[in-house]
Amino acid sequence: MALKPPVEVPQGAIRLNTDSQKLEFYAQDQWWEMATHNINLNGGTRGVRAGAQVGGSPFPVTDTMDYFTIPTAGNAIDFGNLTGTRFGPSGGGSKTRGIFACGGPTRTSVIDYIAFATTGNAQDFGDMTLARAPGGNSGFGNETRAIVATGSSNSTDWDDTIDYVTIASTGNGVDFGNTIAGSGGCQATSSSTRGILLGFTLAPNYTYVNRIDFVTIATTGNATDFGGDMLWGGNGRSCSNGIRSVSSTSTPSATTALQSGFIASRGNFTEYGDLASANDGGGSFATSDTTRGVFGIMAPGSSNVMEYISMSTSGTAVDFGDLTQEIRNSGATSNAHGGL
Repeated sequence: MALKPPVEVPQGAIRLNTDSQKLEFYAQDQWWEMATHNINLNGGTRGVRAGAQVGGSPFPVTDTMDYFTIPTAGNAIDFGNLTGTRFGPSGGGSKTRGIFACGGPTRTSVIDYIAFATTGNAQDFGDMTLARAPGGNSGFGNETRAIVATGSSNSTDWDDTIDYVTIASTGNGVDFGNTIAGSGGCQATSSSTRGILLGFTLAPNYTYVNRIDFVTIATTGNATDFGGDMLWGGNGRSCSNGIRSVSSTSTPSATTALQSGFIASRGNFTEYGDLASANDGGGSFATSDTTRGVFGIMAPGSSNVMEYISMSTSGTAVDFGDLTQEIRNSGATSNAHGGL
């Protein structure tokens, strides 16, 4: 039993015991070791990116998937293949299952799913309510629901629809609500309770707006104005640790800039740091665990470069490793993102 501390230590105080490297709390005149719970993620904390355009112009489309272990930097490894070739699918997932929905270039409503713990080809999950090519990897969700927002149903008809699926059971998407009218693409990310939609692209002239909308994941309904704005609108990629959202941007073109805001409290985004590489078009993908955000670089054209940031401290991104091929316009999710 630890010695009693001085009487001025308040009940409920917390400390790190530097001998045992354990957290302790003070109660009933002594220090007690805090119980901890580690979530079993089976195959580890994995990020998976799926589908893409590859190589140089005319950028043929692939069905490949790669995976990487987010807490430890290193090169990606082949995971398997989607049920068909597509680029820019929206990603979402629980701790066990990943979802990839819609995508281009021939707009599709297809939803695929994978099991994070085992590599292998994706399986058919169902279909969203309409065929579309979402912009900005506009997928998000929590342990129960995966949600896809906005997209283009053809070159002139853009759609502000939000759909959702229940991750644990296969089936078709269900209408959730709507966001900004005429929006053809946005970024999206979430905490376990709230999803935010970021940086809309509006029809018919690809007008970028820096507005942010939000939804409550557990309830259906139209998105609501977040009450703050991004620094820069436009295509990009976003990830979160459940508290903070960090986003790349395509405005101005081929920028390294990252911006950040807090999901639970409405307000404007602020400058967060930079990617190490200029990131044309806002990047290829982004995903995260609660500690690191991983961005696929797209500068210019296709790239196999991945970089990572700390989700808690701003600064310049660091090289993570390489993908199995040079790509652009992919989709991604993980089994430890901020929505879980």
